[in-house]
Amino acid sequence: MKKNKFVVVGAGSSYTPAIVAVLLSRKDDLKLSEIALYDIDEKRVQRTGRFCEMYAAERADGVPVTYTTDMEEAFRGANFLFVQIRPGCNQQREKDEKIPLSHNILGQETCGLGGFSFALRCIPAILDIVGKAQEICPDAWILNYSNPEAMISEAIYRTYPNAKALCICDMPISQEETIADFLQVPHKELTFQYFGLNHFGWFTHIYDKEGRDLLPALRERVLSGEKVSLVNAEAEEKHDNYWGEMYEHAIDGFRAFPEFFPLVYMSYYYFHNEIVSHMDKGYTRANYVLDVREKVVFDDCERCIEAGTTKGSALHTGVHGNYIVDIANAIINNTRERFIINTMNRGAIGNFNHDAVVEIPCYVGSAGIEPVSVGYIPQFHKSLMEAQKGYEKLAVEAALTGSYQKALEAVLLNRTVPSYAVGKAVLDELIEANKGYWNELK
Repeated sequence: MKKNKFVVVGAGSSYTPAIVAVLLSRKDDLKLSEIALYDIDEKRVQRTGRFCEMYAAERADGVPVTYTTDMEEAFRGANFLFVQIRPGCNQQREKDEKIPLSHNILGQETCGLGGFSFALRCIPAILDIVGKAQEICPDAWILNYSNPEAMISEAIYRTYPNAKALCICDMPISQEETIADFLQVPHKELTFQYFGLNHFGWFTHIYDKEGRDLLPALRERVLSGEKVSLVNAEAEEKHDNYWGEMYEHAIDGFRAFPEFFPLVYMSYYYFHNEIVSHMDKGYTRANYVLDVREKVVFDDCERCIEAGTTKGSALHTGVHGNYIVDIANAIINNTRERFIINTMNRGAIGNFNHDAVVEIPCYVGSAGIEPVSVGYIPQFHKSLMEAQKGYEKLAVEAALTGSYQKALEAVLLNRTVPSYAVGKAVLDELIEANKGYWNELK
């Protein structure tokens, strides 16, 4: 029986313990033989690596967990690479968020010019990883979780069209599960129809197991003025109502444009000025992640390492870890389950650019993916996507060629940027803040 070695790339992340926990809990289904944790930051990978090594020894006897800063050592013999890198860590993310906000436009890690900045840091690193994987473990499946997925997927599929790479995001399934909870229907009994780009899409139908579309009734409830809340307050993270507010904006977006239910991130484009006006320019999401999420995870890792045991650890699994493992399981066991994947369009959306990466449902099995045909989409959504895709493609071109002009053109196509003057000012400040991270723009 074939055994599978899994590698987590960017393993110094606070998400790593949860991903490893899911892998170990499903070791038989995955035919798991080994987990290797790789990161360029020795201190970070030693911390999460030692915790995961102990966790595996206590809960999954027989599955070794190793950690290293040597890419070749980690990749050798790999069957799956889970890629979740963040060049510059959340400290650079803070700059991505605060520089645009200082000009009263969105600062966010995937949307707006914060996402642009992150892309120019991340694309060279991602392409280096995929390129090295083609040399060291060419048959390995590469499942990319790194943001900003929209531009990273464009770069990977353009540069390495034959790589066994799937670019995925857990936001659509997270929103599906939130909607399913609100409808009080088990998520597995629902089929969501969806199309768009990463962090830029819409749910068009929600079918139950009898084939009834539940979206029209949800639409009627929203349009009637009913207070529809998709987030259980008790489930919200302590001291943070970020997702509660995001889902409120999504409902507002559905009310304003009720044909399809928007992914929560569409709110940044529908209600850009309103959202930015309420943002704290001195304390952004990056600050929260640094002060709360990373502190909780890393403190727990260090506590367990000092105690010599992971028993009593507060770290737990979640959608993020489950989703990427579910896709790997579908490939290993040829389950042909349905997932939302970023893939080349190639006619799936009939009236959209065929060589563009889109985010659509796909069936996943041992041979890869089989995209679901979406058909033709309405002019409103098509036009929004075309402008966004133009921005994404130009951003990738800027990252690959080092062209300042292409970077400026990308910036001006982003819907969050109101003018040349604002866009150029933010771009120039981001260049200064990313010295040593971006390829030089000329």
